[in-house]
Amino acid sequence: MTLPRSVGILLLCAGAVACDGSAQYDHHPGGNEPEPPPSTSESVRPAPARFSCDANAVPADLPLPRLSRKQLMNTLRFAVARALPGEADALWAQLTPSLDRYPVDRRTPAPGDLKGGFSRLDQSIQQTQVDVMYDLGKAVAQELTSTDARRNALLGSCASDSQTANDRACLETFIRGWGSRVLRYPLPTAEVTAFADIAGATPVDRAAVADVITTLLNSPWFLYRIEHGTTAGQPVSPLSAFELAAKLSYQFWQAPPDDELWAAATDGSLLTESGFNAQLDRMMRSPQLRSSLDEFVSEWLRLEELPSLVALRNDAVYQAFVGAEMPTDATRTAMFEDVQRSAWNTVVSGGSVSDFLHDRRSYTADPFLAAIYGVPVWNGTGPAPVIPSQNRGGLLTRAALLATGTASTRPIHKGYLVRNALLCQQVGAPPPNASDRPPSPTEHMTTRQVVTQLTSGGSCGGCHNNTINPPGFVLEGFDALGRERSVERLYDPKGQETAAPSVDTSADVWLYDSEQRVISNAAELSRMVDDSQLFESCVAQHYFRFAHARVESTTRDGCLLSEMEAVARSGAPLADLLKTVARHPTFNQRTFP
Repeated sequence: MTLPRSVGILLLCAGAVACDGSAQYDHHPGGNEPEPPPSTSESVRPAPARFSCDANAVPADLPLPRLSRKQLMNTLRFAVARALPGEADALWAQLTPSLDRYPVDRRTPAPGDLKGGFSRLDQSIQQTQVDVMYDLGKAVAQELTSTDARRNALLGSCASDSQTANDRACLETFIRGWGSRVLRYPLPTAEVTAFADIAGATPVDRAAVADVITTLLNSPWFLYRIEHGTTAGQPVSPLSAFELAAKLSYQFWQAPPDDELWAAATDGSLLTESGFNAQLDRMMRSPQLRSSLDEFVSEWLRLEELPSLVALRNDAVYQAFVGAEMPTDATRTAMFEDVQRSAWNTVVSGGSVSDFLHDRRSYTADPFLAAIYGVPVWNGTGPAPVIPSQNRGGLLTRAALLATGTASTRPIHKGYLVRNALLCQQVGAPPPNASDRPPSPTEHMTTRQVVTQLTSGGSCGGCHNNTINPPGFVLEGFDALGRERSVERLYDPKGQETAAPSVDTSADVWLYDSEQRVISNAAELSRMVDDSQLFESCVAQHYFRFAHARVESTTRDGCLLSEMEAVARSGAPLADLLKTVARHPTFNQRTFP
């Protein structure tokens, strides 16, 4: 069940809250991106670097990385396509009911975070996953061997000729070829023999071949990304070429190595600096990178927390708020894609982390969302239209981060999102008796007035007045659909407008130490966040978590984190930040406890 976006951080008050306001922690335009509007407030000093390198510290690798659900589904599809390429799409469609039973990975927040997190961090294994994976493997195997023609396509003519003496060799050839690609390492003779033995005395019988395939698809080598390294008994060991190929492909493509990457592992060129860089650059240019980048952006910015935009379509207040044309579920999806495509455009155009923050282009073909931005729909080719309003400060004012699915904004949620997801600052947890009802405007009080009244006094004020509310109040210049506004229209329960007071977007925003400014619009907030370079440091920290499927140790992982932070802050292309993970010496080695 998806809870409202503000549940859990609505009122961090009504009890003692530990919140002292402390943070825990060359511009490169992308293509023809418009420059952000100049700030009208005094510039904020860059915050000190958050991470530092201890050359003697040894990072701790995940003991046995489990493929995420998305990675596992991509790997199954790879296995089907490699077996029967001509029938892959039809087979995949038939398997969909079984695929849907595999559990969804749980978003796992970092310690101290109230929300957020990445599904890759869910490294648990449950009996349900084991059971469903067995059923999936069996279903795939039965489909691949359901007819003699399919069996023959898998094994070749040796499976259908009149001879029986070559049947065992026929099956072993299939295991050595298809099985090695599916398990992502060249199977040695002993393992080929062990898998072939499962077929017993009838090596090319369809049921026997299905048993072999089921076993292959339930091997630990299929379900996990196993790394033994190449130096037995050593605490740190270089990865083999095939282990490195799998690590690269799952990191950037969320799928097994393709033919070119496999060939580079086979001939050993992947282990050379030039060969590795060539493959990394190729992977970064590939459209397949989008799958990984989209997942990172969506989970980092918690886009899926946006409720349905049509759930309240019969509510009188919501109808009056929206107006004549109601958004659709397609609009909600378009809001997500608008953010994801902004990130993708930043990567492919050579833009920086800062460029992503300030990107004022619209990447939507949805008419409703395009109307919110005041631009024509985008056909997906050529330069995307620039949003004309100077009050839209890029990422912070994209509709996906502003919409709520209701008639009222959520300044508390937005303030927390800025603090936690964009600045990596932790806020004290709400007390047990905190309200779980999002504050809403009344017939005579604006959202800001209601939130201030509920959160500014007593134990609430420490967190809300100084930390959470101010960024949210600055964003009140946009309504609960992300439309720009200068007044907030108030309604009675029947949807009749009762007042339209002016919106107050001014706030005294503190970022860190003594860096505090009175600002009055979202563009100034974006510039303030960027000037502090806390955003750049935060992106580096979140991408580390996503890439490594674990929460960082600031001491043991400090060297890589420091390097990523420096790249993000330097104005280098966002693509370079992604590459930094793979080019760091720890990427091509395995640390054992």
